[in-house]
Amino acid sequence: MGDSGETHIRHAFDSFCKKVVRNEALNIQKKYARFRQRQISMEILKQKGLDTESYYSEPNMNSSGSFIVLGIKIFISNEELANAIAALSSLRQEIILMSFFIGLNDREIGDIIGKSLGGVWYQRQVALEELGKYLGGNYEAKQTIYTVYTSSYY
Repeated sequence: MGDSGETHIRHAFDSFCKKVVRNEALNIQKKYARFRQRQISMEILKQKGLDTESYYSEPNMNSSGSFIVLGIKIFISNEELANAIAALSSLRQEIILMSFFIGLNDREIGDIIGKSLGGVWYQRQVALEELGKYLGGNYEAKQTIYTVYTSSYY
């Protein structure tokens, strides 16, 4: 192969690498933009009257607010939320707990439970609607902060 052939291959590979890096940078920017949309400013919480002093209290280990997912025991200090999650089907409980309390995305959850990305998304949306109905309709899962304790030892 001549020098021009090798140069062409080098340029083609260089172009491919640049596209991969650019697209990955765009994916990261989109991910952070979605994350910023879901964050809540402490000022907004103060305006809504949800500003409370932070404190630590020992969770009740025998309460109904404990769930085990992926070998992690999750304690939910808000009894109303814990009861609402307990009322969900086991699949939806797992998806909600893995999504909001462990922090896994839909693809990671799908790999763990053997469902497609769309299937996990649908089940999470239905679970959020059920939680909203159970909690009286004034609940937004993405904008409510609850104290959660996790432990990998149970």
